[in-house]
Amino acid sequence: MITHDDLARATDSMVEVEFSVAALDLAGNDPGHTILGFLDDPKFLPSAARNPSLAAVLVTPSLAASARERLSDEVQVVVVDDPRWSFYTLHNVIASAGPLETEPSVIHPRAQVHPLAFVDEIGVRIAEGAVVEPHATVLRSAVIGAGAVIRAGAVIGTPGFEHKRTSRGVLSIVHDGETRIGAGTEVGSLTTIARGFARRHTSLGADCRIDSNVMIAHSSQLGDRVFVAGGSVLSGSTDVGDDVWIGPGVTLIDSVKVGAGARIGIGSVVFTKVAPGTRVLGNPAMPPRRRRPDASSEAS
Repeated sequence: MITHDDLARATDSMVEVEFSVAALDLAGNDPGHTILGFLDDPKFLPSAARNPSLAAVLVTPSLAASARERLSDEVQVVVVDDPRWSFYTLHNVIASAGPLETEPSVIHPRAQVHPLAFVDEIGVRIAEGAVVEPHATVLRSAVIGAGAVIRAGAVIGTPGFEHKRTSRGVLSIVHDGETRIGAGTEVGSLTTIARGFARRHTSLGADCRIDSNVMIAHSSQLGDRVFVAGGSVLSGSTDVGDDVWIGPGVTLIDSVKVGAGARIGIGSVVFTKVAPGTRVLGNPAMPPRRRRPDASSEAS
């Protein structure tokens, strides 16, 4: 459990309101267990008020009266100068003490790790038959499945791009999830796969093929047999179904969903959900228009 005492120690401050929650989460998210959230913008107050999981919330002094009026009496309202800074500072302290930060790495004796590869001594698991080529980097949090191949120069488990502007300056956020590479999956040279974040792992399913110079951001999750061609960028928390083809130079924006069997054409920028089995192309990516028959073909 996370309590007011944890918040006080993390932020080196007095916390007058007592609380005890199962986890940290955004004030509008409903994970099904008690959470501590934060509010520094009144536009998020309605979604927080509807959230049955919210048990405690950090608020600015200017929002305190509105929060007490709109939120359930069971929600503990904790007034702090900068709720965003306090929330993510507490997150960083908790994430830095997680089990992935302390457990020794385990490499199967029949895995092949090149002497010029770097594998973190903490928090890595590499299964039987996996191959890690020269100058590849496997950082803590990485789980490399049986027979997976990490090509030369790839980086697995790097912290993702998550930084918060606060009244006390820019706060970089500790990533606390795993980076899971499925059995038989190949990750190309100079590809970067970021570590999971905010209770969601980054994962690639079995038998995926990821080309060189691909960036897969934190908490993205790919199904089985996904092919991603070179130069593509999968932004944070994207969901890609089984058997998807992603062409060269494609960009998926944050949290977009691509259904199983879809095909994303070269250079496309995907802003909205792609239905299973659909082919899309362009910026913004859309299904290609069917050509109308010309006059001669209609006459014939």
